[in-house]
Amino acid sequence: MQRVMLYFKGVCMGIADIIPGVSGGTLALILGIYTELVHTIKGLNLRWVAPLGRWLTQGRKDEDWRALLAALERLNLVFLMILGAGIATAIAVGGLVLPGLLERYPEVMRALFFGLILASVPVPFRMIEFRDGSMKTVAAAAVVVGVVVGWVLTNPATTFETNMTWTEVSSQEQTMREVVREEPSAWATEQVFWAPENAPLREVMDATYPEMQLTPPDADAARDKDAVKARSEAYEALIIPAGTPVKIPQPAPWYIFVVGMIAICAMILPGISGSYLLLILGGYYFVLNALKGVITGLASGSLPLNATMYVGLFMAGAAIGILSFSRVLSWLLHRFTVPTLGVLVGLMLGCLRGIWPFRGMAGGYVVNVMPAGVDATVVASIIAALVGAVLVTVLGKVGSAHQSGSLQS
Repeated sequence: MQRVMLYFKGVCMGIADIIPGVSGGTLALILGIYTELVHTIKGLNLRWVAPLGRWLTQGRKDEDWRALLAALERLNLVFLMILGAGIATAIAVGGLVLPGLLERYPEVMRALFFGLILASVPVPFRMIEFRDGSMKTVAAAAVVVGVVVGWVLTNPATTFETNMTWTEVSSQEQTMREVVREEPSAWATEQVFWAPENAPLREVMDATYPEMQLTPPDADAARDKDAVKARSEAYEALIIPAGTPVKIPQPAPWYIFVVGMIAICAMILPGISGSYLLLILGGYYFVLNALKGVITGLASGSLPLNATMYVGLFMAGAAIGILSFSRVLSWLLHRFTVPTLGVLVGLMLGCLRGIWPFRGMAGGYVVNVMPAGVDATVVASIIAALVGAVLVTVLGKVGSAHQSGSLQS
C-alpha cells in the first residue's frame, strides 16, 4: 500500500511539473516527501560499481554481493523508481490532456492552481523551528527575499528571446500539427504559419483553403501566450499538400540542454515552476511539441528522430542539473535550515503572480488584471480556487505520515 501511495504522489508531482505556474516541489512538500526526495537525489553515487565489478570478475563471492546490496540500499532506489514511474506516467498522459484544458479554460485552471499553491504555503512554514527571536528576524528577511525573487521571475510579460535556426521540411500531406511536432517547432502552430519565412506556405494554403480567409492576429494578441496556443487549434488541423515547403523554427541543441538543467532545478524548489521557467526561456512549446511528437510517433509505430534527439538532450541536461542542484539545496537545508525554508515560503508567495487567473493586454504585453465584473467564468474560477485549497488539505493528510521526518541528512 505504501508503494501505491508513493506512486500516486509521483503522479501528482508529474502533473504539476508540466503545468506552467505549478511547482512539483510544492506538491512534494504537501505530500510529505520533500526532504527525502532532496536527500535521496543528493545521495546518488557510483559506489555500487566497484562491488559489482568484483562480484562479476572475482568468483561472485558472497561478501561482494552483500557489499553491492548495501551500496544499492543506501541509494534509496526503490523510492526513486516508484516516484519516478508516477512522474513519468503523469508527464506522458498529462502532456496530452492538460494543455488542452489550459487552452480551453485558462482562467479556471489557473484559479485551481492558485488556490492549491496559496493553501500550501503553511506547509514549509510549519517546518521552521524558531529557537529564539533572532531566528524569527532571519526567517522574515528570508521570506521577503523569496517573495521579491518569485515576483520578478513570474512576471507574465517576461520572456527570453533566443536566436532560432529555421529548418525547411517538405510536407508528406501532413497536418500542421504533425509537422510542428515531428521536427519539432519552438513556436505554436499559428506563429509558425504567420512567420515571414513561411510566405510560400501561406500562398499554397490560401489556394487550397480559400473559404477559410485566414488573417494574422494583431500585434497585441500575438504576444498573449495563452491566446496564441488556443488559436492554434484552427491551424493544427490544416492538411498541407504534399511537397509544400514549411520552415520550422528551432533553438540550438545546446540551448535545450541548458534549459533542461535550469528548469529541472525548479522541480525541487517549491513555488517556482519548471514549466514556467521553460515558458520564460522560450523552451516550453518546443519541449512539449518534441514530447508530443515522440509519444504520438511511438503510438503510430514510428520514431521521429529529431524530436527524440531533442527530448534526449533535454533529459540529459535535466539529469545533470538535478544531481548538481540537489546537493546545493541539501547542504542549505542542513546548514541554514531557517533562512532556506524562509526563502522557500517567500518563493511560493511571490510566484503566485505567475498563476493569477485573470489576464489582459497592456502596451503589447500580458498583464494580470482584476475581472471587470462577476460572470460565469469568475464564479467558476472562485469555485476552482476553493477546490484547489481543499485538495491541498486532502493531499496533506495523505502525506501526514511522512511530514514528521527530520530535515537533517
